Parts: sequence; structure tokens; C-alpha cells
Amino acid sequence: MSLPLSLRRLPSIALAASLALLAPLAGHAQTTTASGWTLTGTAGVVSDYLFRGVSQTQGKPAAQLTFDATHTNGWFAGLFGSGVSNAAYANSSGTEIDLYGGWRTEIGAGMGLELGFISYWFPGAFTRDADGKHVSYDTQELHAAVSQGAASVGVWYAVSSHWAAFAVDPYSGVNKSSRGSTYVEANWNPEIAPGWTLNLHAGRQIVKNFGPYNFTDVKVGVSRVEGPWTFSLAASHNTGNAKKGDTALWTFFDSNGRGRNVVGTRWVASLTRAF
Repeated sequence: MSLPLSLRRLPSIALAASLALLAPLAGHAQTTTASGWTLTGTAGVVSDYLFRGVSQTQGKPAAQLTFDATHTNGWFAGLFGSGVSNAAYANSSGTEIDLYGGWRTEIGAGMGLELGFISYWFPGAFTRDADGKHVSYDTQELHAAVSQGAASVGVWYAVSSHWAAFAVDPYSGVNKSSRGSTYVEANWNPEIAPGWTLNLHAGRQIVKNFGPYNFTDVKVGVSRVEGPWTFSLAASHNTGNAKKGDTALWTFFDSNGRGRNVVGTRWVASLTRAF
């Protein structure tokens, strides 16, 4: 799952972006239509695709593509695509596609408000609940954020019946819904020198009815814009538990049954080009 907002690119996805969800990055190419829409896009590669500090690629690189459209009246929409691991999304095609949209406005004194919706799609990916019924990894979240200068805070709320296919309690084996899972984050992305931005992020994920999976994630990094190119390097830490006792939690298993811890501390680098 990627964060297409200012929270993600901020960290973008990171997927943070500076908390004006999906706000165009500095240095992005732009095309403005006569109808008032501004179109931007980026293509790039990341050394490890992290979603809220959780590796979606088993620590391996991924190619990513983003398209954004923003209107002078505050409406925005976009698409994000990335490779993901089949260990993270069982039976999938190894692809994530996110569609998002919303509205942003100024609410006075340099403060911004953003309201949005995002749908994360993982073509072909599914698991099964305790009764053997198909459970999709596809997830939908509502988003709200406020920003002031380089700082922003936001919240994400899952409206799909299952957040990231969490459907079976790992200890009792009982079916549960994870609708209502919530992520709260804060970001600060000040320019520290011409072309250089400091990227600071902290977030807290609460997985409804699945407390053992709750985590806090933090990220410290820098990004550099040079013409159409943006390079970033960051250290990320996620407090999630890979396992508790004999129960695997934030451990993803590949097709040969080998498990890999997808939380903890990681370095991640990315290079993108605007077009």
C-alpha cells in the first residue's frame, strides 16, 4: 500500500508526501490544460518499497509510477503503481495499483485542509478466512489532513471490511473484521538548503480487532531535487513484532515456506524522474 499524499512523498508512499496528500513534488514536470487541470507524473525505482515502515517487497527493489491531476478549484485525483512481493500478497500478480482523489483548500493563516479517499488494489491477491471464504487484500481508506508550512498531520481510516486482508485472529483462529483500522501521522519537510529537503515522519497504526499487529513507524531522511530528477535516502524504523512466541505476525512467507521479517530498521533509497 502506498501513501500517495503529501504524507507519503513527504515521505512521498512515501509513499508520505508532505501532507497535502498527493501534492506535486518540486521539480515535477507539469502540463496545465485549458480546463484548469494540472497534470504531473513520475517514474522511478526504490530500493525497498515500504508502506508505513513495512516492506512490501521482501527487501528488494521495485519500479514505481505515479500520475497526478489537480484542479484550480482544489480537486485532485491520481494513480500510483508499484511492484510488490507475492509473499506479502498471496496469489497476486505482483502488482499494486492505487487510485485516489479528494479536495484541498486553504483555511486561513497559511493553513491547508485536505480530504481524500484511496483504494489500494492488488490484482489476483487473496487469502481465506477461518471458514475458507475468499478474502481480498484490496483496501479502501478515507483520509483527512491539515498542513502549516512544511508541517502536516493526518489520519487514515479503513472503510473496507478488511484492512490489508486481516480477517482471522492469529491466536484464536476466529474470523474478525478489521474495518475501522486507523493510521495517524505527522510530517515535517523543511528545505534545509537549495534543492535539499529534510524528511521527518512519525506514524501510529492501529489494526482494529488485531492488537498484536499494531505498530509505530518513524522515518528520517533527505531528498534532493535536480531538474526533473529527485533522489532520496532515509532510515526507517517500524516497531511491529515479527512474531510473538510461536505465532508469526509481521513475517511474510514466500512460496517455499521461508519467512522474512518485514518490520524493524531499514535504509531505503529512491530515484524518480518527472515527465
